[in-house]
Amino acid sequence: MQRNLRSLALLVVALLVLDMAIAPCHADVTVSPTLVLFDGETGTKAITVKNTGTKEQVYRVSLINFRMAADGGMSVATTPAENEHFATGMVRYTPRELTLAPGGSEVVRLQVMQPRPGEYRTHVIVQQVPDVDALQAPPFERREGVSMDLQAVFGVAVPLIIRQGNPSVAVSFGDAHLTSLPDGAPAVALRVERSGERSIRGALSLRRNGKQVALIDGLSIYAPTPYRDVLLRVAAEDAAQLDDGRLEAWFDEPEEVRNPVAAHAVIHLR
Repeated sequence: MQRNLRSLALLVVALLVLDMAIAPCHADVTVSPTLVLFDGETGTKAITVKNTGTKEQVYRVSLINFRMAADGGMSVATTPAENEHFATGMVRYTPRELTLAPGGSEVVRLQVMQPRPGEYRTHVIVQQVPDVDALQAPPFERREGVSMDLQAVFGVAVPLIIRQGNPSVAVSFGDAHLTSLPDGAPAVALRVERSGERSIRGALSLRRNGKQVALIDGLSIYAPTPYRDVLLRVAAEDAAQLDDGRLEAWFDEPEEVRNPVAAHAVIHLR
């Protein structure tokens, strides 16, 4: 007797809308803004989901907790670590599924319920639902045995942070040295250190004699991660002037953040 067993493997690819370099993918969706911050506030905020593709798409919205590593990588976290607080139980959101025509957009509303003192964090995931017709047309099929379809599920992840009270935070700079990027371009490797009770997100820049030589706009370190090791691209002509190894490092959160943190220090390349 013949048997046909078909198993479907879904590869979930989340595009983290953060400051790290992400390999390009084919998600037909954009989400704005790229950060939802309830900073001493309650009530409702919203994100706008837009279909950037050429055909109608279905999107599902959910909340997932991620944890940041020292290199900026993100991994799913099922239980909070020490001094880590997740916001999944404090947020209501609607709708949870959207059907959008090409170029169409819709608002997803996010409401904070009974916020507690401190900082709580999660990510809003907008996930493109696979094309059902495509799932019914596998690239191969065997009469005997197993056939498998591999269909990528693309999405975008937007950090959602809730802060109440005045959680402490401080930023400092650690070791730095001159290195190169995979494409051979010169870069400065710098450790940015975070301490205290809340996350940080802001602009990191390097200056020499008053001239800005490198910039990362939107660098994040999520609590409780204590530091990030970052690479800042430097133009070849600027790298050639770093004989004495002296640079100024600046970190500034935007003014719209309540009690923004800032740091400035002279660093010496090893």
